[in-house]
Amino acid sequence: MFFQYKNNIILINKESIKDKLLKTDNGMVSRWILPKPINEDEITNINLNHTLQHVLIRRGIDINNEFDEYITPSDLPNPEDHFDELCKATQRIIKACVEKEKIAICGDYDADGITSTVLLVELLSILGAIVKPFIPSRQDEGYGLNENMINEINNQQIKLIITVDNGISAFKAIKKSEDLGIDLIITDHHKIPDKKLDIFSLIHPEKAPINSPYKYLAGVGIAYLLAKNICKKINYDINDSTANVYFCIGTVADMAPLKGANRKWLKECLPKINKTTNKGIKSIMKKLSIDNIDITSDDIGYKIAPLINAVGRIGNPKLIIDLFTNQSNESVLKLTKDCFKMNKERKRLTSLVEQEAVDIAVSEYRRDRKFLVLSKREWHLGIIGIVAARIVDKFNLPTALLAEANDGNFRGSIRSNNKLKVNLALAECDDILISHGGHSAAAGFSIKKENIDNLRERLNKIANREFKNVNLYKSITPDAYISFEEINYNLYSQLTLLGPFGIMNPTPIFWTRKCKILDIYKLKGNHLKMTLYDGTSRMEAIQWNGSIELIKHDLIDIAFYIEINRWKNSNTIQLNILDIKKHRDIVSLQLHNHIYRCQLTDNKNILITNSKGQCFSSDLSTSSENLNAEQKVFAKKILTFAKLALGKAA
Repeated sequence: MFFQYKNNIILINKESIKDKLLKTDNGMVSRWILPKPINEDEITNINLNHTLQHVLIRRGIDINNEFDEYITPSDLPNPEDHFDELCKATQRIIKACVEKEKIAICGDYDADGITSTVLLVELLSILGAIVKPFIPSRQDEGYGLNENMINEINNQQIKLIITVDNGISAFKAIKKSEDLGIDLIITDHHKIPDKKLDIFSLIHPEKAPINSPYKYLAGVGIAYLLAKNICKKINYDINDSTANVYFCIGTVADMAPLKGANRKWLKECLPKINKTTNKGIKSIMKKLSIDNIDITSDDIGYKIAPLINAVGRIGNPKLIIDLFTNQSNESVLKLTKDCFKMNKERKRLTSLVEQEAVDIAVSEYRRDRKFLVLSKREWHLGIIGIVAARIVDKFNLPTALLAEANDGNFRGSIRSNNKLKVNLALAECDDILISHGGHSAAAGFSIKKENIDNLRERLNKIANREFKNVNLYKSITPDAYISFEEINYNLYSQLTLLGPFGIMNPTPIFWTRKCKILDIYKLKGNHLKMTLYDGTSRMEAIQWNGSIELIKHDLIDIAFYIEINRWKNSNTIQLNILDIKKHRDIVSLQLHNHIYRCQLTDNKNILITNSKGQCFSSDLSTSSENLNAEQKVFAKKILTFAKLALGKAA
């Protein structure tokens, strides 16, 4: 095992990673980026587990002055002070509700867009307006507001349009609505183009002040902010609608950063989800067997959101909107069954496309491509985004998947490895694209077939430029070392207080050394179930899609999440293992281009040896007479890193 500390970096088993990658995902994790040692003087006497304090300190939280605010965020500022056109939009919508006007809500077909749409459809209908949702066909129309939609809205004599999660770049549709005298309110969170928009009002996070807590809102967050402002003006309790639930689902589904208003509202709203009276939401949760538990962001991200996305990806989004707005028990039951059936088909299609895409990706990877552009005419357009994300997970390279649309052109979905801003990469290729949009982590585009090869070369050239001197080996970043005796229900309860978890507040990763495998067996699907003992206590553990070969009595080092395993009405704590390394007693630590061998002695002291054979012991009984005062100071610094690497400090 090889550790390298350089700017807080530890490298582990770097050799032959490229060969391993083609065989197994596990071989990709070549580095554990362990955290910096904590000065124990920073630990304070608050009611929080010692190890969890380490987690917060390493995440930049001043636990003496910011802990209470972190656990219970304070009230948010008046959003009208942060959005110049919010008041204008609010008054126009209230007028429409009072006068029972027709309103069109134009959304998108993903979970963010659908929840945004149904949030406003439900609320504004309650408030008296005649509201109709409009969502484009993924296959025929592609993303966002379009001229055909505007024409249909105009034919229905609707004079107010509110877009949610789209519209900011729909220039032709904007012009059409202006020509037809339709008031257009755009609520969106995608990048604002450098072009004047002639619309009634724009509500967008980029328009808020630079330090605004509203900066991180997804499409549903902006819709929710607008809804809350409307309710405040007319003294209506937004809790009497399903808006809180839709906000949670859409925010987590769109992987919005959990900071500012997102964190505040999620902490408030997540506990309310399983108390909802919405028949569609209740039906979904019952079918997923999560109706009698406290819903977490993971329950949304891995269970609820994929179901909603499946309908938008391969079916008609109207199905999920009907489910969420229906009051008939019989209809809700049928619609729920239809949604789950569609999700099953989505999984089948995804598996087929992924198998084909991986084969192409391996070929591209062997050619040393740094941006994988994978294309096949027959792939389903609703699946390519999911598969692109999975290819990124396997190869840790930005990936674009393309398939043919009904108009004969190809549409692509891109996912990033978080080392390249894919929206800016597409902007450099603007001259060969029909259209493009998105953000740094995910984007989409349309292109003529004859330009795909050119795009492949140009994106690869951009990636090579951006990845110069960038380490592309996959890594994980444990937050703290923990012994099994610390892991109990009290710790888990305190851990949940640090949530909700997601982007910019990830679930803490812990690590433990020298775990003995007491029992191990394979589950269906190539998953590993284990019972482990670290010398302090036993823990049950699982590794999904595990590929490393292990046997009973092996000693391993593990990085993992701490979670609750809900099985047959029984809740138990288990470790969800992210990566496994075969245990070695000696670790090699690199600091300032010098290698130091670190190990525990028989009497539990730490012995550090440099490349010249000079030694330094944690009890100071063993140190080279050749070390001067400055070297001894440096040796003590190495000792703090060695303690962490050897699991003797959290």
